[in-house]
Amino acid sequence: MLFKFLGQQIGNLFLYPANQPIPKTPSDYGISYRDVEFKTRDGLMLSGWLLNEGGIATIIMTHFGYRANRFGYQTKHQGLVKPYDQEIEFVKVAKQLVDVGYTVLMYDLRNHGESGKSKLGVGTGGVEESQDVIAAVEFIGSQSDKPIGLLSYCMGANATFYAQGDNPEVFTHNNVQALVAMQPLTNGEFLRKQGFGKRIERHAENHYRKMTGYSLDHPILDHVEKVITPTLLLQGYRDVSTNMDFIRALYDRLSAEKKMYWMEETIHRFDGYN
Repeated sequence: MLFKFLGQQIGNLFLYPANQPIPKTPSDYGISYRDVEFKTRDGLMLSGWLLNEGGIATIIMTHFGYRANRFGYQTKHQGLVKPYDQEIEFVKVAKQLVDVGYTVLMYDLRNHGESGKSKLGVGTGGVEESQDVIAAVEFIGSQSDKPIGLLSYCMGANATFYAQGDNPEVFTHNNVQALVAMQPLTNGEFLRKQGFGKRIERHAENHYRKMTGYSLDHPILDHVEKVITPTLLLQGYRDVSTNMDFIRALYDRLSAEKKMYWMEETIHRFDGYN
């Protein structure tokens, strides 16, 4: 019973993201923006910011999920599990893009920030969140025919791979020309690196599958093979949360134009997000 209980609690960490507040807006960083909303194909309303309208192209930033939102990640709202001791402010990244002339869309994934709740109401590691990426691309595509680039973090990268694998025509039709995928990682790969043992892992898998209908090890590599957008894959070389063989396999399976960049200087996984 103890192993089952522990497995369920670990599974819940993946399932129920903490709904962190959004303490600042782009105007606090000196960036012009407007609030936007757009709807997914399954009827959810997503909330976001559109920064520096009229830029040379638009970068769509998709955050990493689980205890984050479009603003970033606040350590004081980490909950009982406290993996990191520094604030992550995605607007600081966006400002660098704005400063060289890009428009930037920042938005909250489903079940995060100010976006709508899905019917399941839980995280799915990028599977259902892929619909949010599609909605963001279609929203920007409806505003302009200028090129689109994708900057997708962790679960956001998973979601982008799923979206491209299932709906490649959305990306070609809307002039998506580049993807930067930052440290993609499945829940199953993450869990195994924590060293809880097979029995706890099995109970976590059973609980997660019961709640979502999906496995912790969703078949992301099969979708990666279908990615059509030129892709830069980034990974912290000393990230102890990641199975590097998984990253290498993911890179090998990418069939689009691609480049691998190993971040040698980062120590913690979240350093890469900063």
